[in-house]
Formats: sequence, structure tokens, C-alpha cells
Amino acid sequence: MNEKDSDSAEDTSFHLLGIPSGDESHELRSRVPFELLASQFVEELRAGKSPSVDLYARRFPPHAEKIREVFPVLAMLENARIQKEAQSIRRNMPERFPFTRLGNCELLMEVGRGGMGVVYQGRDLHSGHLVAVKILPWRVSVVPEWVERFEREARIAAKLRHRNIVPVFRYGQENGYCYFVMQFVNGIGIDRIISRLQETDGIVPLSEIRRQQVDRQPRLIVDAEVVSPTDIQDSTSDTDRRLTRTSWASFVKVGIQATQALRAAHAAEIMHNDIKPGNILLDAEGRVWVSDFGLSQPLAAVDPNRPVTKIAGSSGRDRSVAGTLKYMAPERLMGQQSTACDIYSLGATLYELCLQRSVFDHSDRDELIRLILEAEPVRPRDVCREIPKGLETIILNCIARHPTDRYASADALLADLLKHAKGQSISSTSRSSFSGFFRVIGNKLRIRPKLD
Repeated sequence: MNEKDSDSAEDTSFHLLGIPSGDESHELRSRVPFELLASQFVEELRAGKSPSVDLYARRFPPHAEKIREVFPVLAMLENARIQKEAQSIRRNMPERFPFTRLGNCELLMEVGRGGMGVVYQGRDLHSGHLVAVKILPWRVSVVPEWVERFEREARIAAKLRHRNIVPVFRYGQENGYCYFVMQFVNGIGIDRIISRLQETDGIVPLSEIRRQQVDRQPRLIVDAEVVSPTDIQDSTSDTDRRLTRTSWASFVKVGIQATQALRAAHAAEIMHNDIKPGNILLDAEGRVWVSDFGLSQPLAAVDPNRPVTKIAGSSGRDRSVAGTLKYMAPERLMGQQSTACDIYSLGATLYELCLQRSVFDHSDRDELIRLILEAEPVRPRDVCREIPKGLETIILNCIARHPTDRYASADALLADLLKHAKGQSISSTSRSSFSGFFRVIGNKLRIRPKLD
């Protein structure tokens, strides 16, 4: 590849107005004011894009050092601004809407509220089928920045076709509001299962679940009739069928199906970015449904070379990163992302499902961030000796602090879950003990690594 081809391959996919973008030389690039580059970077962020700091630095070498120093700070400040605006807007979420129909759907009843949408049970007037309709609860003219994110969620979810992912059928705008139509899942969130298992008896009979009315908690889809997974004990009577704190086989099956959904998403070059108990549903047949791709991101938009930038008082932590903190991988708090983050979040979800307690939890946000970044999780068998050793190893493999110590992919995690389900042994993926051993030996011998 010649110099021109190499330069083209590193194009940041943008060009500055009034600046040559095809064959410009490094001399011309050096004349681009840094302030103009910074403005362009922020505009891309506000347009819902994920501009690469590293590509900017390579594209404009004279400003590279300053770009790597300043641009991550700009990204964090912009994210903080969006989060602050979002909190203000959410406090003013309308209680009801001035319409009872959107597109071909009649709105029947509200079934859930989340951070960026209200979900209704609806009826498709053409087919008569029940559907779920997610509405961005503010007019397009009021939250233009959120419209792009809402549309992106619909586009990404519509691309994913898998039996364990809630499908999106269509997207539209009407009466000044955005909405999209999904399959209606008649199920219960894993968060609700965990909450029930935390109660004194720790037993959830199917007959009781059928009678319960689900609290309208903020999750993607909540339904009045709650059912448990069908793998709970074989019995001819609803009275005897139950989910308990030691339903290990049931928990593993939940993990298998959720991992299959992640594998499909990752194969489509999509990260979920918000795997947690409230975004995993169980339907009447025991099928797992992964929902809410509102924070999802294409893998192509991730900058693997994004540097960790420290800001005074933050110890390098990104306090404004979107998502649910206690299920978030440590590297996400440092501004780094990969599919390993989804694997961590699923591991944290399985940890909580099996033990009815979080990997890390604290009422103070800064202390919770410190725990996630620095503390070691309590081993599951130290909490409950009954949990199978193989299941404990799988969970610990998922929630290892360093991404390289986790499963390399959803495929690898799925393979171990299936092995465990068949009674086969599971090995740790952690290499920290070996690296620590060699590091100690190297230090003692004062060995310096050779540079290629």
C-alpha cells in the first residue's frame, strides 16, 4: 500500500468545511486551527456519532498531542451535559399523551416506563395482534438530540433477528412524537424474580406468580400476568412448581439463552451496553428475551485506542458514562469499551440471580465506582456453599476485573455454560496468577523485556 492509500485508509470519514479533504497534504492539515477541530469533534458527538480520538490525532499530526489530551475531556463534558439535561427532562415526563392511536396501533394501556421511553400495550388494527409500542415521551422539536438516539435504538434492534431478542417491527413519527412497534412479551423481568427470591422464604410458586400483579417498574416491557420459567421442577400441579434460591439448573438456562442473544448481537457488530436483570425477560414458555437496546453501540464506532484521561478529582473515572453503574465493567468507567463489557454485565446479572445480592453495591456513587475499579468480588461459594463449583467459575470468569481474564467471546461463555449443563468441569480463564508469578520472577532477576 502506498502512502496515499494508507492515508486514505485512515480517513476519519469527515471533512471540515472549507478545508481540502481529498489529497490535502500534512502541510495543509497543519494549518487547520485546533479550535476548529475541537468544534467539529463536539458537533459529531452532538449528532449521535462516536468520533475516534486516535483517528483525529493521526489525521492531524501537528495537533496530535493536544487532541489526545483535550478531546477525551470534551467527550466527557459533553456526556455530562447530556446526562444533566436528560435528568431534568425525565423529571417532566408526561403522565399521559394527547392521543390513543399511533400509526396502525391502538394504545390499550401503559405497561412500563424507562429512562428514555414509555411502553404501551397496543393492538395492531390490521392483524389484531397485541404489540408493544415504545414512545419517546417528548415532542421531536423539544428533544432533537434524543430523537437520533431513539431512532438508532429502533434501527439496531430491527437489524437483530434472534429468538432471544425482542424484535422491532417498525418505526414512525406521528402527532410530533417518535415511536416504534415491538413484539409484546408476556413475561417478567429477572429483577422481579430476584426481588421475590430475596424475601424470607425464597420460594416462588407458579400459582402465586400467576396471581400477582407486577409493579410498574421502569423496564422495557412489564405485564400484569407474571409467569416463571418452565424448567422449574417437573410437576403436574402449579402448586408444586416453583423457583427457589437453589434452582441452579434454571439459572444456567437463563444464562445460556441470554448468552445466545449476546452472541447474535456481537456477530452483528452490536454491543448492548446495558445488560442487567431489568432488561432480561422470561415469558410464559420459559424463553429469555433480551430487551432495551437504547444504549447499544456499533462495534465499528468504538475506538479501542481511546486513552484514559484523568480529570481533577475523578481519578480518571468517567462519572457520566451512560448505563447502570453496578453492572458496568471497570474499563467502561475509564472510557474504554468492547464486547467484554457485555460479558461482564451478564456475569454480574447471573451473580445477582444466583445469590440475590450484587457483585458490588454502595449508596455512595463514588465509593461504588472505587469498589468496581479496585475491589475483588466475594466468591459465590463464600456466600452460598451450595452453588455448583462450575457455575461459580463461569460467573468469576465473566466478572474478572481485567478484560483479558474474561471469556474471549460470547461463544466461549456459551460453550462453558453448555458444558456445565452437561456436568462437565469448567476451568478458570484468569491469567493473572501466571502473569503475577512471572512478574515477580522478572523483578527478582532484574530482567528487562527486549524491544522489537
